[in-house]
Amino acid sequence: MAEHARSVVRAAAGCALAAAALAGAAVGCDDCNKKPEGEPTPDAAPSASASAPAPTMPMNALPIPAASVAAAVNPDKLPPYQGPTGSVEGTISVTGDEPPRVEASFTKCPDGERTYGRAFRTGPPVGGGRALGDAVVGVTGYSGFYIPEKNEVRTLTARECAFETRTVTMTFGQRLEVLNRTPEVLSPVLEPSPRPVVMIAIPGGDPVKLYLPKPGRYQVTSRERPWMKADVYAFLQPLYTASRADGTYRIDGVPVGKLRVSTTHPSFGGEDSKEVEIQAGVVAKVDLVLKYVTPPPAAPVDAGTDA
Repeated sequence: MAEHARSVVRAAAGCALAAAALAGAAVGCDDCNKKPEGEPTPDAAPSASASAPAPTMPMNALPIPAASVAAAVNPDKLPPYQGPTGSVEGTISVTGDEPPRVEASFTKCPDGERTYGRAFRTGPPVGGGRALGDAVVGVTGYSGFYIPEKNEVRTLTARECAFETRTVTMTFGQRLEVLNRTPEVLSPVLEPSPRPVVMIAIPGGDPVKLYLPKPGRYQVTSRERPWMKADVYAFLQPLYTASRADGTYRIDGVPVGKLRVSTTHPSFGGEDSKEVEIQAGVVAKVDLVLKYVTPPPAAPVDAGTDA
């Protein structure tokens, strides 16, 4: 179980999650339009809660046998954690080079450029760097028990030509629902998918339901706007979240003890982590920093010589 809970995901630009990270564990506009009353929690909300008692069986909102989900998230059949919990929060920042611009046309949807105009989103100055949005943040390092997911659904909301977050973290067994709060029809697509199906999200209508077939890294895209994307990570435990547009994050429901908080970003390599002592009912403060270095230009391809 120590290995089952130790390593945080490491992601390089455009690459899948490292298999070892998945085996060890697998915002948008905070001030955009206000969420209508009764709508699901925003995408960058804490990924775990200590308010409800822990379920005894792994969450399964997928059209697959519950035993398959349990075998993935709790292969050793460990008991669920029932002890006291604390929280961890902080800010993720980035140093180094500026994010490169994305080659895409936003003429029909200028608001989309605020979210997708660069390879990754940065915010105001923080310490010696800039706030980093959409970074993956996770807590690992516990052993002897497993932490069940308490929520059946993870929601991804589209507003004003953009998803409210570019990174979604969820637990394998949860269902992903895409809400369309834009004025136009949206066709969200899960990639990769064993059986791609075109589904339509009507403005203001019911969400499109997506089912992740196994732990790993996915992407939700839009057929109408190719640049409108969200990286989706299905982990084996719920103590993960994504940093908001201002770089802040918070994870609740963390078991007490000495653990590790780690971060990485879907758009570039690198990782930072720190040990933290979690105490019951206390919010620990952990700030982490990543560094972005512009990749060197690709070497010219030798076309060879004529025979």
